[in-house]
Amino acid sequence: MISRRCFLVGSIAAGLAPLVLPEPSAGQGRPDAAHTPRIELPVLADDPAAVPFQAALDHPMDPDHFIRSLEVTLATDPVPSKGKFHFTPANGRAWVAFQFRSGIGGVVTVAGECSRHGRFAGTREVRVVEGGCATTPDRTARERIGNPQIRLGRSYRPGEVVEVRTRLDHASYTGLALKGGKFVRELPEFYVTRMLVSVDDRRVSEFEMTSAVSANPLIRFPLKIGGGGTLRVVFVNSEGRRWEATQPLRPA
Repeated sequence: MISRRCFLVGSIAAGLAPLVLPEPSAGQGRPDAAHTPRIELPVLADDPAAVPFQAALDHPMDPDHFIRSLEVTLATDPVPSKGKFHFTPANGRAWVAFQFRSGIGGVVTVAGECSRHGRFAGTREVRVVEGGCATTPDRTARERIGNPQIRLGRSYRPGEVVEVRTRLDHASYTGLALKGGKFVRELPEFYVTRMLVSVDDRRVSEFEMTSAVSANPLIRFPLKIGGGGTLRVVFVNSEGRRWEATQPLRPA
């Protein structure tokens, strides 16, 4: 397991906020607020290869009424899809945070699906320095992949919704190059394609990733604590390789 200090330093360097769950807004309970994503993005991203992103909703997460998924896209980018996060009531809240690449910036769309009311969407604009989707592959990156990590808070109670942080050392490149003002493919993509989350044999959530997710992905998401068990996170990459990390859950 990674130390608390190293994980916090890495998170801050990645441009993500400290270990604090998004607070419910005053509009919770209103139908419009429940299906309006709160999207957090910088106005101008300093690093187009690592744009910090977070989306959250004030919405029930009951067995018969919950948010099924949030999908992030930026239509003007050469790799428009930034990933799709699938939720279950076991998450307790509907929110996710990670970093993505952007070639030219534009309007980011978060499209969600409610189990009872269907689809909805929200948008927010981000500006970036050009070229985030065109990166030169590190020839030694494949030698340094692995080391999956999980981090939770020090204490938690049954029924509490906590933030989980997961990370994997893994390169991510689109295989695109910017030439003559256009993105062209030069190499195959290489990236983490999926992150699967479960407690014992119970599925909690899944993150479908793309080559537009930043290298060394640090993913933050919620988990509703039950009576204990083992939290398991499995990463799968574009070559079919798998890495797994586990964390015993011992509620106070």
